[in-house]
Amino acid sequence: MLTAISHPDAGMSRYRMISDDAIERLYRAEASKLIGFARKKGADPDDAEEIVQEAFFKLARYGGGDKIRNDIAFLRTIIVNLIRDKFRVKGKRPKHVDYDELAYEPQSEEPEPETAVHARQELSQTLQDIENLPDITRKVFVAYRLENHTYDQIAHDLDLTIALVRRHLRDALVQLTLQRGRREH
Repeated sequence: MLTAISHPDAGMSRYRMISDDAIERLYRAEASKLIGFARKKGADPDDAEEIVQEAFFKLARYGGGDKIRNDIAFLRTIIVNLIRDKFRVKGKRPKHVDYDELAYEPQSEEPEPETAVHARQELSQTLQDIENLPDITRKVFVAYRLENHTYDQIAHDLDLTIALVRRHLRDALVQLTLQRGRREH
């Protein structure tokens, strides 16, 4: 069987004939790799070969040649779409087993004792730094960062302008950052 493919050129259409022999040679050269690819994408071993054959059939029906720049990439796209279609019809997702994850033993969600002690110390120091902020600056910081109030709410509650709320928030962040930097160095 020969497939006719139109090739738009200046003015007239030109046809380039592509034989099934070219597709068959491509199948012989690449089928085993593509079957492996299909299995990696979740196809059952029994279905993988059938999916690859269907992909080549679609390539032949589409025409190949000048319409397709990369036959292998085109085939891989068809394979992925066929796998998706197959699982959509079955109503389930492919089983994907990551063998690296099977050997992985999840760690406890609780931190190591040293880490927990360090975190408690850091929290205590940060709370002390917040307490040491000037009164208005501390109130603005706590309202914004801990109580999730908006600038408008803070300005109204503390009888400040929004510009002053921003300034106090900036001052708090600068002072807290400097304090933390001093502790770390």
